[in-house]
Amino acid sequence: MQQEWNITVWGVRGSAPRPEREFLDFGGNTSCICADCGRDLVVLDGGSGLSALGRTLDAGGNREKIHILLSHLHLDHVMGLPSFSPFFDPAAEIHIYAKAASFHKLETLVGPPFWPVALSDFPARVWLHELWTNERFSLNGLEGHTMAGNHPGGSLLYRLEAAAPDGTVKSLVYTPDCETNASILPALTEFSRDADLLIWDAGFAPEDLKKGWGHSTWEQGIRLRQAAGAKKILMTHYDSNYSDSFLRTQEKRAVRMDAACCFAREGMVITL
Repeated sequence: MQQEWNITVWGVRGSAPRPEREFLDFGGNTSCICADCGRDLVVLDGGSGLSALGRTLDAGGNREKIHILLSHLHLDHVMGLPSFSPFFDPAAEIHIYAKAASFHKLETLVGPPFWPVALSDFPARVWLHELWTNERFSLNGLEGHTMAGNHPGGSLLYRLEAAAPDGTVKSLVYTPDCETNASILPALTEFSRDADLLIWDAGFAPEDLKKGWGHSTWEQGIRLRQAAGAKKILMTHYDSNYSDSFLRTQEKRAVRMDAACCFAREGMVITL
């Protein structure tokens, strides 16, 4: 496992892409973040940003294996799968991980009549892995851990960690599409304990929070980071109606509250 982890943002929106000019500073694609932790590449969610990642890999950034961890099957988290170009590379080995009992639904979406090519038809070697809540699993040197998110229809949250060559342990926690409340907060705090990076669902500004929708605010994320002792928090999964100017205002408010906070922008790379 390499000394540094490079975390790259490929999509930051919730619900739907926003390709209009006033949304492109932060980015118009839906959820997709990749973690380069060594030989393999780990991809967190397959929103529309996954297509751009695929084009970059075509240009010379291929990995021996690609692991795609899906939080859930809402369209904004899987719409990039059909156009992910490594699926068309016979030399590629792609592993997709999702909540147990999800794959028959995913295979309906990626395949006729909704898409001309099914997952089983791609030239790449594609492997499907079911995951359960509170399961521990291994990704070629990375240790993974799941937790149930509070979201309509359910979601999986992920924690990834590994020992670096110098003996230190690096960790990343990915918590999209999770509504914070008193019942989930103790477990979520422990799940995020001492993480190097907490990737947080900042779907709503504090004044816009809609209870029951399965999303949180940047303010709630900051409180969680501080309680869990996570070193840095990355806000993402913005409401699709939040323009660049609105998000810049929210970013300034959040950074005044916590200097360890930053707002995700497409193309951003965070090194751990």
